[in-house]
Amino acid sequence: MRLDLVVIGHVSIDHIRFPGRKEILHPGGAAAAVATSAALSGAKVGLVTKVGKDFPEEWLKKLGEILDIRGVRILEGRTIHIYIIYHEDGAVDAPVDMGVAQRMGEIEIPEEYMSAKIFHIAPIPPEEQLKLIKRLKDKRISLDFNPTYMKDYETKTGLLKKIVGGAEIIFPNEREAKVITKTDNIREAAKLLHEWGAKIVVVTRGEKGVLIYDGEKFAEFQALPIDKIVDPTGAGDAFAGGFLAYYSKGKSLEECVAQGLFRAREVLKKEGSWSI
Repeated sequence: MRLDLVVIGHVSIDHIRFPGRKEILHPGGAAAAVATSAALSGAKVGLVTKVGKDFPEEWLKKLGEILDIRGVRILEGRTIHIYIIYHEDGAVDAPVDMGVAQRMGEIEIPEEYMSAKIFHIAPIPPEEQLKLIKRLKDKRISLDFNPTYMKDYETKTGLLKKIVGGAEIIFPNEREAKVITKTDNIREAAKLLHEWGAKIVVVTRGEKGVLIYDGEKFAEFQALPIDKIVDPTGAGDAFAGGFLAYYSKGKSLEECVAQGLFRAREVLKKEGSWSI
């Protein structure tokens, strides 16, 4: 069975901290958030990641119900723990205890996965993303970013140019796009990222929706209305998963964005970043 999408990256144990509220523990990780959203959007998805012996068996079983998890490596030691800290001013910090999730760029990818239509590299250290891009040469690649690595985005412009240049689609949020390109104008940032080599630049902008640049024109899409946001964690990943599921099937960019926005809204209605 040929997979539509292979997602490579972290599956984590998330500690969610809101101001003045008790910490919440959830299954997390951008790779699982993208993969579960894509699977619920009708894609055949394979997941490549590393977890430790502390990763709950019921969480893995839940993933296995909708994903191909032959690419999940269970290792001695601790799973990556991510501490997602929301501040009163809307800023988000995400310090990480890496555990076994080291050298993700060198992780074994099952041979059966290598014929997938698209490979999505979820947020991992930029050096590790570049390793995967080199290993997946001549494959169709999408990739994402994360505030955890903001210092790298500020200082390693040459490295980021190589990473962006190896991708067909990239999904920075507005802040990441501006930091990576060192410009305060989001349209100029999108143009620069396209000049660096990304064919399609998809900038997620939270409640302001999505901005897309394909080298010829810009397109803006409004976020879908929602009565109440339960947990904002993983909305960008859910968007990417829905978008890529449709993109892998040859849908138009408008259809891809619509599905991404739908999946983002659905994950906002629940706790945790996984769409299941």
